[in-house]
Amino acid sequence: MDLLDKLQRYRIFRYDYKGADVAYLSTVDRIEYFSDFMGINLFNRKFKICNFRFLWGVSTLFIYVYLVVTSTYYYRNDIEKALSCVTTFGFSTQAASKIYSFIIRRKKVIEIHEINLDFFNMDIVQNETVKKAFKRSVQLSHVLQTLTIYGYCILTGIIGLAPEIYGLITSKQVLSFGFEAIHSDAWSAYAVNSLFQVNCAYYVAFLTTVTDCAFILYLLTATGQIDAIVGLLHELDNMMSTEHEKERIDGQLYKIIKMHQHHQLYMRKVEHLFNLYFLISIASLCFNMSISLAALILIDWYLGIVVFCFASSQIFYMCFLGTYYETKSEFLIMKIGSFDWYKLSVRNQKSVKFLLTGTQSPILLTAILENLNVAAYLKIHKTVYSGLMLLLRVKE
Repeated sequence: MDLLDKLQRYRIFRYDYKGADVAYLSTVDRIEYFSDFMGINLFNRKFKICNFRFLWGVSTLFIYVYLVVTSTYYYRNDIEKALSCVTTFGFSTQAASKIYSFIIRRKKVIEIHEINLDFFNMDIVQNETVKKAFKRSVQLSHVLQTLTIYGYCILTGIIGLAPEIYGLITSKQVLSFGFEAIHSDAWSAYAVNSLFQVNCAYYVAFLTTVTDCAFILYLLTATGQIDAIVGLLHELDNMMSTEHEKERIDGQLYKIIKMHQHHQLYMRKVEHLFNLYFLISIASLCFNMSISLAALILIDWYLGIVVFCFASSQIFYMCFLGTYYETKSEFLIMKIGSFDWYKLSVRNQKSVKFLLTGTQSPILLTAILENLNVAAYLKIHKTVYSGLMLLLRVKE
């Protein structure tokens, strides 16, 4: 029994699989539910984003950047307060990249969604082999999205609310972050600053949750397609060994090639949507991890640990799923090269050669030039760790 099967024991991770098409639509509904908290909808072409919740969220981003700059200048002679002002500044550039990639370029997101709808409406998706092949990706998608929803909301809740709750208990003016809308010791100013900071945490929580869940959905749909192609290849291998009619073998190979062509088109769209987003997002999160740990060391900002975990978990999803997809792509190449293609007709052998050529250069997740995989995740944290060790030596 593997990890996914063990997690099925827990109600929070339990999922009743009824087919890839049903699972995809239910996941879209789940993402749309959380999108509504920000006044957006990623998948509905007719949805209008000109509403108060979305416009206030965008305004919050601009106000936040302005307050960080002005607060840092105001406390320029106090290194501790100035540092606390910029501890989460990286989230603003990451939020801007998310808004650009998922909302301003929403037509690209919808285009990928519609490609998926066309795929799940194909007759071949109802094939038992294809349905069975998609099950693992659907289960993994459900588990990761559940962890994302609960994990992100809990982490941002701790970051945004824990200091305020502590301040109310101890009757002290404790803010989550260093930036301020009003520079005053008055309780009214503290209330305004607290409300705005909680508001910022609210939008960060839901924007991050929704966009990361969409990314998880899109990429695991791609891995499900690869699993389906592998399953159909195995079925084709069995057909050739039992000497089925030539028409059935030709039809099976045609389905495989058609599915692979759809998969390549789909991944080109996904890569085009996420390429720049990955670069900006990872650079922003690396800045956040570095500055939050620096604040932890220099000014004892203990929330830096939570901010570090929040940023690291986002990078982990990108790199883990990149590795998972890379592994699936390599397995597909191996499967195409190992099945008994020489038993096919000359015409079908040429088709298999075309299929194998297409899989030799899989479309992988990259941040412009760097492949996103577990090696990249370790490299990023090694760089942050090196900076941290240098800072500790300087401090000593």
